[in-house]
Amino acid sequence: MQKIPEVLIPEASHELLKKSVIGTITTIRYKDQLLSSHPVSFVWDGESIRISSLKNRIKYKNIMADSRVSFCVLSAENVMHYLEVRGYATLQDDPDNVFARRQFIENSGGDEPPDDMDPPDAERVIITIHPQQVSSPTLYGGRFDNFQASKKPK
Repeated sequence: MQKIPEVLIPEASHELLKKSVIGTITTIRYKDQLLSSHPVSFVWDGESIRISSLKNRIKYKNIMADSRVSFCVLSAENVMHYLEVRGYATLQDDPDNVFARRQFIENSGGDEPPDDMDPPDAERVIITIHPQQVSSPTLYGGRFDNFQASKKPK
């Protein structure tokens, strides 16, 4: 697979990434090459989207077989505002769970992760997403920007 050069995530999308706690990562299943999507918490540090995961998870196995991924974040404030990042992922061991702890603390409002969060002998990795295409459209010309998820039609 030819690697397309990385692109930067536009500054206009940084606030959405800062405010969001959950995104969806889509990988290509190693068993049958079908798509596999998973809600995940993540860390945005102003430059990279990174996700902590366990080596026994399907997303880890999928990325090991095919590094292509898509990652999507939807605004909790405006359902017409989202960011989709398409590219590839790299994996890095997190043997002391330093990144996993950081992710938990940042996304829980400062709480420490429980000691028994992972099974004994679990191995953690850091998934880093490398953007090759980024989409953050203004849907319908912004006409529905005030539409809230709580206004679901009856």
